[in-house]
Amino acid sequence: MSQWPRVIILIDADAFFAAVETRDNPEYRGKPLIIGAKPGTRGVVSTCSYEARKYGVRSAMPISQAYRLCPHGIYLSPNMRKYVEASNAMFEICERYTPLVERVSVDEGYLDVTPEDGALIAGRIREEIKAEVGITVTAGVSYCKYLAKIAAEEAKPDGLGVVGPDEALEFLKDLPVGKIPGVGPKTAKLLEAQGIRTAGDLRSVPPGYLEAAFGKHGARLVELANGIDDTPVVSSHEAKSVSEETTLEKDESDKEILHAILAGLSQDVGYRLRNHGLKARTIGIKVRYSDFSTLTRAKTLPYHVNSDAEIYGCAKELFDNLALARPVRLLGVAASNLSTRDIAQPKLFEQDEKSWDHVSKAADSLRKKYGKRIVNLGATLKK
Repeated sequence: MSQWPRVIILIDADAFFAAVETRDNPEYRGKPLIIGAKPGTRGVVSTCSYEARKYGVRSAMPISQAYRLCPHGIYLSPNMRKYVEASNAMFEICERYTPLVERVSVDEGYLDVTPEDGALIAGRIREEIKAEVGITVTAGVSYCKYLAKIAAEEAKPDGLGVVGPDEALEFLKDLPVGKIPGVGPKTAKLLEAQGIRTAGDLRSVPPGYLEAAFGKHGARLVELANGIDDTPVVSSHEAKSVSEETTLEKDESDKEILHAILAGLSQDVGYRLRNHGLKARTIGIKVRYSDFSTLTRAKTLPYHVNSDAEIYGCAKELFDNLALARPVRLLGVAASNLSTRDIAQPKLFEQDEKSWDHVSKAADSLRKKYGKRIVNLGATLKK
């Protein structure tokens, strides 16, 4: 993909609200699940599972109509707090790979990962979201936002679609005009009345015809029909913190094992900081015990850091100051008080600091190419 002008990924969660509810309530799996207003009210469907869609239920449909189509379905009111938490977790995974993440909605967003291998990164993101958030997402990869979105739509559900520059015209040839951005039902009818039903048809229209009929919008339609779209991915927000956490396979009391897990999380936080050009002055930890009680601790340093070793050193110190009264269920490491400036900082061991910089850069290159677990701090190698 190094020859692509840009590498854009669209991540789109599959039946998002319904997927989160099914994750938390396995008994809903395989059943028609409708999230929205309660039957008997004047509200609408927010989203529904793919099983409900087989009965003709769709988002934005009046709930009364949905109930007529699927009276035996499971009807739930939305739990937005839970959905926002899942959304944030999903986008935090995306931000491990690039700071250029544009959230379009709670369940959909674009990433610009130029000049990396978009299909490889999209595959990793899909795997990590499934493992860590517990839902499936579909990804579309292309050299522009518009084609990435259509590639994702064609690959749903739980799929990965890729459209490169050499494939774009063939891919678009039979695309209905109604799927082109900016073509609503009214414009689609006007085009279809003139025999223009697909993007391929749009390309065959005489130059200037659409511009004369639709103004600047007509010229834009011709560009899109030819796979031309330079709309940038705009980061939705400035990161305030970078964090990683993991729920352990079993509750753990062994400090050596817990130190190793902390080291791995510190390494991931450091990688994300460097990947985004950030340094952090405050390092924190999160510890959830077997009884679900949770403690957080943080330390603000006299200078900003982003090396794995410094982050781990601080996290380990915070952890070792806790009384380990109960087994640990979850561990997390966070970095905040962020800066993009290369702030001068005191160095007690200048050569060691330079060595860590070289090691981090080399390790990051390997992680980008082969995955984040290819290089590990010595402390992560559990005995």
